[in-house]
Amino acid sequence: MGLIQDKLNNRVHSILLAILLAVAILAMMVVPVLAANEFGVKGANVYSGYLEDNDWLIVIEYQNMLEPYYGNDTSIDSFQLQLIDGGTVIAQTPLAAWGYKPGAIYLSATTVASLEWGTAFNVNMTGVANTTGYTLLASDWRGSSLATLDTWCLALASRMENWYNVTFLVPSATATTEVLNEEGGVMFAVGIPYLEQARPNIFQISTYTPGWEDKEWTEAYPESLPGWEVAVGANFAGIFNDLGDTMGIDGQWVGAILLFVVYFALAIGVLGMGHGLAGLVLASPLLMAGFYFKLIPFAVLGVIIAIAALMLVRQFWWKTT
Repeated sequence: MGLIQDKLNNRVHSILLAILLAVAILAMMVVPVLAANEFGVKGANVYSGYLEDNDWLIVIEYQNMLEPYYGNDTSIDSFQLQLIDGGTVIAQTPLAAWGYKPGAIYLSATTVASLEWGTAFNVNMTGVANTTGYTLLASDWRGSSLATLDTWCLALASRMENWYNVTFLVPSATATTEVLNEEGGVMFAVGIPYLEQARPNIFQISTYTPGWEDKEWTEAYPESLPGWEVAVGANFAGIFNDLGDTMGIDGQWVGAILLFVVYFALAIGVLGMGHGLAGLVLASPLLMAGFYFKLIPFAVLGVIIAIAALMLVRQFWWKTT
């Protein structure tokens, strides 16, 4: 009986020891996660002359893994980076990414014209119910030497390497300095607008995509081109206009009708021989010539191309079904 009791006690002790070991391992895993759940603006620098003379670029070092937002909501919907003067928000931008990352607020020269360089503004990271901030020091105003911006970025990347235990920096092509590798480059390009364009030398691989600007369509360029009469020449223009006067229509339409007649004659003639695709291809240069000589409007050419496409579908699809 005593032997059975001893075996039972040993089994219980083994189970308890396993449970304690599991708890210890779990605690070791959880403690770093809790320690990493940081929320704060660690520092900021201000540079001028970034994209234009007298503009401001405020680069920000922050950590944000704040629950319950982190992992559930996108950072741009949950937090803003703000430049604050007293209680007034001067500028703000959505937080680009979670974690230990670089961020930035850009202000054009026009925006900062009424602001004083060197002021102890607050740089805040603000959410619905959580705010943390940093007050700019005199030493944070770095001037227009963007080489110091390079130094700031590379130094922050080094700190991020230690925090994440991931490599973000690699030797440059000359091996005299370090540059951001692809992973590190993406983080800085996302956090600091136009950094790849302004400071390409700190990137090993550039992922910069040139921007584009919406512009309203105008007729300025088409109206600057020569008219159809100049395009076809004086002789043909005279013939088309004379025929147009006889028919009571504009000479441009006379030229277009003649092109259509030749086009359909060629296309239908070849189609009638059972070579539909060849007819469309052989006739298409006539349409392009009509557009080139400004006899056929682009909209009409588009309709003809659409009809040709339907005929191609018939040629390759309907005959096989």
